[in-house]
Amino acid sequence: MRHDAGASPVGKMDMLPKGEAWWIRALRLWCDGLDGQVVLRDELCARMGPDNAEAFFTRFTDLVALLLRHGRRPLMRHGVTCDCVGADEAVFALFCAQAVHDREEAMMIACLIMRADVAPIAVSLAQTLGLDLARGGSASGTRSGAFGGRLDRRQEYSSDLASDFASDLARDPQVPRNKLN
Repeated sequence: MRHDAGASPVGKMDMLPKGEAWWIRALRLWCDGLDGQVVLRDELCARMGPDNAEAFFTRFTDLVALLLRHGRRPLMRHGVTCDCVGADEAVFALFCAQAVHDREEAMMIACLIMRADVAPIAVSLAQTLGLDLARGGSASGTRSGAFGGRLDRRQEYSSDLASDFASDLARDPQVPRNKLN
């Protein structure tokens, strides 16, 4: 019997705080490929409006890219519809939730799952994302995006990382496929 570190179920989705369950679902959808990413984008548009969904999605892509590229080991996840919460998913959700409320705690968690030199970047991204979610996605913008909305200046920098990561996925589609079921 094969045991993948990080895939062990540690809970159920319906037992998690709503915010942590959202982070896990977003991670699963993003890692599920283009179909899942379309679903995630649609949900973000409905939640935040089209003005902020593109910037949020790009930042989320940056966060996942950091985690997948600089993780201490491959991130394990369960399928999009699975009710279980895997250990890695639980840590990711806790990290994202803590980034808004307690940066030091989020930093400690980030160092458990990724290289310490990229952890501060991940904490900043997770904090920004969490604050955007709390505000319903309203972020001050400075230019127009593909969804017709105003985008934050950080979009200019994050889009480079997102496009680099998308290129890596095209060459090596195995990166986000570490899922249990």
